Amino acid sequence: MPNVNRSLDTVSNEMEEIVGRIPPWIIRWGITVLFIVAIIGAFISSHIRFPDSIQGSVVVQARQQPGKVTIQRNHADQEYQFYVKDGQMVKPGDTLLVSYNKSQGTSEATTTPMTGKIYLVNGRNSENLLEQTIWVIPNSQEVDVKIKYSNKGAGNVKKGQSVRIALDDYPDYEYGFLEGQIGSILPIQTENAHEATVTLTLKKLLTSQGKELPILPLMEGNGEILLNDRSIFQRIFSSILR
Repeated sequence: MPNVNRSLDTVSNEMEEIVGRIPPWIIRWGITVLFIVAIIGAFISSHIRFPDSIQGSVVVQARQQPGKVTIQRNHADQEYQFYVKDGQMVKPGDTLLVSYNKSQGTSEATTTPMTGKIYLVNGRNSENLLEQTIWVIPNSQEVDVKIKYSNKGAGNVKKGQSVRIALDDYPDYEYGFLEGQIGSILPIQTENAHEATVTLTLKKLLTSQGKELPILPLMEGNGEILLNDRSIFQRIFSSILR
């Protein structure tokens, strides 16, 4: 009867000899490939930015705000004569309307202090009385931007940090976002939040996708304050070296 244990030992020794005869060039190439992969990984991670940020709510307000005149006819003795029509352009000093009081025999003219476009709106007030409103919408060229953010991490917000703004009226996935920098920081809290002004990179509302947005009297949205601009590589090694 053959010696089974001896045969198994022989096969095992032969397998160990085969495995132990790995050519040196395979080891060298393996080390080289691992080294190249490590270099590529380090290069990619050093170029992928992953900044810390704070989210906040943003208000973009036209520096020249609209003006309006509201008319209510409370009794029959009042009469009004409009001197403007919907869509008309007016300049400072132009007469919008003249009101007459029959019982007193007096009249009063209402003029506009600004240049703008006329919008006439009819409606009713809380007492269900007819109201007519004359809006004068100026063609504003400048805006004021403010951002409000929570207390958590607020001490890391500094002047000059970058801000990205997505407006509710113009979704960022379609129009892109506005870019700016933190201007001044209000040293006190308002409504349990911190507030700072934002200086836009460009005077026009030009988005990251190259689209120019119209300046409306008031626009709201969300803002992201970029606290730093570290890469993934810097994050990994800074945490290791602490």
